[in-house]
Amino acid sequence: MEIQESSKAKQPLSLKWKWGLLLFLSLWFISATSLIVYQQLTLNDFQSQMISRYQQNFEDLQAELANTQDKFNSQVFGYYLDPGEVSLQQRLVELFASEEVIIRIFDSHQNLVYESQNLDLPLEAAQPHLKEIEVEGQVYMIGNQRLLSTVNDQLLGSIQYIAKPDRMCDFYQDQKRYLLISSLVHLVLAAIMAGVLSTHFLKPLNYVNDTLDLMEGDTLSKVRVMKPRSNDEWSDLSLHVNKLLDKIDLYVRNQKQFVEDVSHELRTPVAIVEGHLKMLDRWGKEDKEILEESISASLQEITRMKVLVQEMLDLSRADHVDVDYKNEKTEIISAMRQIYNNFVMLYPDFDIYLDSEKDNQAIYVNMFRNHFEQILIILLDNAVKYSRDRKEIHISLSRGVGKVEIAVQDFGEGMKEEDKKRVFARFYRVDKARSRNQGGNGLGLSIAKQLVEGYKGSIRVESVYKHGSIFYIEFPIMEDVEED
Repeated sequence: MEIQESSKAKQPLSLKWKWGLLLFLSLWFISATSLIVYQQLTLNDFQSQMISRYQQNFEDLQAELANTQDKFNSQVFGYYLDPGEVSLQQRLVELFASEEVIIRIFDSHQNLVYESQNLDLPLEAAQPHLKEIEVEGQVYMIGNQRLLSTVNDQLLGSIQYIAKPDRMCDFYQDQKRYLLISSLVHLVLAAIMAGVLSTHFLKPLNYVNDTLDLMEGDTLSKVRVMKPRSNDEWSDLSLHVNKLLDKIDLYVRNQKQFVEDVSHELRTPVAIVEGHLKMLDRWGKEDKEILEESISASLQEITRMKVLVQEMLDLSRADHVDVDYKNEKTEIISAMRQIYNNFVMLYPDFDIYLDSEKDNQAIYVNMFRNHFEQILIILLDNAVKYSRDRKEIHISLSRGVGKVEIAVQDFGEGMKEEDKKRVFARFYRVDKARSRNQGGNGLGLSIAKQLVEGYKGSIRVESVYKHGSIFYIEFPIMEDVEED
């Protein structure tokens, strides 16, 4: 119980949650960065516009006041004017002043003669461009400038332009609230989009996973992953999964067939050995002739079982020769001549002919030499077994475009049409009684077919009943092969 709880506690996050979290963080980061950049650009643009406007007003006011020739004093700016009278200079100053702009005028001795609002700030050195200062927690944009009359070049006095950027502060606060609200909205949208996108992206993977969950027992050969309509990595994955399932299905069926075939084929020799042993146990051990006969028959059946097991192992290994021997190469002309010489020596009563168009050339195929020899031996051995009357065998080789074809022809019994269709099946014998007497298990052609197809080749048969058969094997040629 503790182990199960521990495994549950340590169970990692699913791929959906990982992708969702990654997409969420990515989307929110991009969104937040975009909002911050946009807000900063907006603030900078608004600030630049406001400062430009203040600066322009400051310069326009200087130009207007410089067009007079009266020096700045209290009388000029209305402190001693009659009620209702307003001087030109005062009218200009009030025109440029506002709630957020304070204008202060000083005479040539830097004495204050006018201010649009009461604000006690010192008159600093000439500062034609507005600069930002903070006084008692309040931010101001201040500019100071001494004015010379454009009429007589006299010093008129000094002007102090003070802007209170309240609108900028309010705009900053509004932008902060907008950024906060937008961030929360984008946070929710990023979570929703991450969930939707991760679900959409993982939908094909979940489909593959659900399809694989359906495969139990016999359903392995029935269920396959449907290829998506989109031509992308998911379709490639589906294709590879189906290929893998085909291979697994093939291995499972071969294993099942292997067990069934072995149990079926071993039943007869085991029964024969068992029968002889029981007979000996009852009364045969006292009879020397029966004893020798039983021992001989048992040994023959045991030898047959050994051959059968070896052939079954060869057949099971033939399914994956393309992986185990993918880098092998064989020069087939020399291999054919060697097998031909061996059979001529073993069967002197047979007329065996080797016809090759390429005796002086080397032809290489991508396969293990022992397997090529095994295929050729199976075909020749099969031809010898079924050639009772006319003992003649022809071996021929011809080369085509990118491929080579080898034919083994005999003039024996041949096959009927129904036999031709099943001749490569496991344990199938055209003449079961004769094949058993000759020691055949019906596996040779099955092994040859598995080996040929394992090396991307093909095998076929042409046969006429009572006139013989021709077996054709074809392999792709390896081009530009360096001889060892």
